[in-house]
Amino acid sequence: MSDARDNLEKIEEISKVSKKGNAESAEAVERVQPDKEQFDSLMRQDLVHNPQQEVSRTNFMDQVRDLQKKVEGVSKATPDTLVKQAQDVIAQIEDVKTKLATPGVELQPSVQNLLKNKLSHIDENLRIALNRTGSEYIAPSAPATSSNPIERFLGFLTHGQFQLQKIAEEVNYMHLNKVEMSPASMLAIQIKVGYVTQEIEFFTAILNKALESTKTIMNVQV
Repeated sequence: MSDARDNLEKIEEISKVSKKGNAESAEAVERVQPDKEQFDSLMRQDLVHNPQQEVSRTNFMDQVRDLQKKVEGVSKATPDTLVKQAQDVIAQIEDVKTKLATPGVELQPSVQNLLKNKLSHIDENLRIALNRTGSEYIAPSAPATSSNPIERFLGFLTHGQFQLQKIAEEVNYMHLNKVEMSPASMLAIQIKVGYVTQEIEFFTAILNKALESTKTIMNVQV
């Protein structure tokens, strides 16, 4: 009986400690539980003092969505999407060539160096993409080695179009003839052509800025 009574007393003590611990835990949680109204009020105050924050948050979410779309697109590479991707870049390059070929276009040496670097990156990415199709890389022809910077850039761009067309033809040929291309190769081609697209966009932005500066100078002189 004595042992049973002792056991009951111990159980009661443990129960009291447990209840006390639970009460303290609940109190602690309540202390750190955020007040929603207070939180919303602080957020509104912060946006009043810093209205750019809402714009930044919106831009960030847009960037996240765009990135997600790109990731999903890369994971779904198919022969048809690769061919279309290459054709789209060819059309972009044609637009750039038209701007470069405008009579009277002059580029400062600093701008020429920037454009040259972009064209080098484009050529390197296309070389790797061609290698993935099993095609041999061919060096740029004579116009790309001209001493005239405009002619040299036009030569590189035309060469880039030729390589993109070759990539599209090889991918389409293998697809039509049921020649298996590994998912890794298709993914690599898509990524490299995607890099080319970005470099062309940078090239276009630099060129547009240079042309705007030239027009401004011409207007001032007139």
